[in-house]
Amino acid sequence: MVRVRDGHIVDESSTLIHPPAGFDHFDGFNTSLHGISAGMVTGAPSWRRTLERIVRYTGSDLLVSHNAGFDMGVIRYACTADDIPCPSVDFLCTMVLARRAYRLPSYRLPFVAAECDVDLGQHHQAISDARCAALIASGMARKQGAQTLTDLADSFSVRIGHMAPSHYSGSVRRSLGGHALIRADANPDADPDHAFYGRVIVFTGALMSRTRQMAWDDVIKIGGIPEPSVTKRTNVLVLGDINPVVLAPGMVTTGKAAKVFALQDKGQEIEVMTEDDFLRSL
Repeated sequence: MVRVRDGHIVDESSTLIHPPAGFDHFDGFNTSLHGISAGMVTGAPSWRRTLERIVRYTGSDLLVSHNAGFDMGVIRYACTADDIPCPSVDFLCTMVLARRAYRLPSYRLPFVAAECDVDLGQHHQAISDARCAALIASGMARKQGAQTLTDLADSFSVRIGHMAPSHYSGSVRRSLGGHALIRADANPDADPDHAFYGRVIVFTGALMSRTRQMAWDDVIKIGGIPEPSVTKRTNVLVLGDINPVVLAPGMVTTGKAAKVFALQDKGQEIEVMTEDDFLRSL
């Protein structure tokens, strides 16, 4: 975490965390990215203690993060794993802002940092990533003539996200209102061997990483067929803003999900996946 005042970083705080019980397996691939091993967190504070520290440090400040939907999801799921309520916070996503501000081949942190002439430092090291996101937001605000983060969000028609124990709304582009989703023409260059090629894909719930239109465009790009409603043609249902912990037998999350489960009971083969599963499959 880094604290920003008047567009300048004035303080930094970081800590390792001992993962909640049952979620403490260290995958080799993840360790290769961030360099953190199981042995390094043996004496680290628990998530419960770390969350208390986060709340004290951030106070009522608006939180800024790159791909904030992911980070807020980690906080929510860790709280569920430790059986504690998640904090009430407002947040803004620099990835969503960047999608509105720039035309880039990718909106991952290294690409946005380079566009904003910000030194990323060591990517996947938490303090470097946090510092980079802060500098990106500060630079954007200066360029837009925005005095506050709310002004910055408004300048790009991006919504301030909010997370609370019983509510979540993502930091996403504001809806233009009344405009139907547009399904682009099929991509003739799509890979026919892609897992989603030719499959009918439906989204339900609020997506945290992109707008629904962007998700539809992603599906078209890889040769899939996005549709608004679950039917007998549906092959894949993508659950947005869904805590994987609730994906258990007998749990119904949305009306579309309920319809999918009913069709599954009748023998229709429909794959149900989280938004993260969908992104990893693109």
